[in-house]
Amino acid sequence: MNRDDMERLAARLRGLRRDRENGLFFGVCAGVAARFDLELTVVRLVALLCLVVAFLPTAVIYLMAGLLVPAQSLTFYGKGESCFWRKGSRRGSRRFCS
Repeated sequence: MNRDDMERLAARLRGLRRDRENGLFFGVCAGVAARFDLELTVVRLVALLCLVVAFLPTAVIYLMAGLLVPAQSLTFYGKGESCFWRKGSRRGSRRFCS
């Protein structure tokens, strides 16, 4: 692999983020599916197949990706969500919630 190949690979992986909202375990498969516009179920089945065929390398790569790939920021759904979280807090102000 020469330098141009490595730069092209880095450019494709630059937007990769873990998707914690749609993920089951670390969100790596959901992030890969979102980045490369693939079906999430297909990515999970391929990961499961790789896990069955070569357990140790797949597990190590998955765990390293889970630890090294940055997480996508969570989606804020507006006033209703903030009121939901504020209700459990003693310090939160309830007068802003309807």
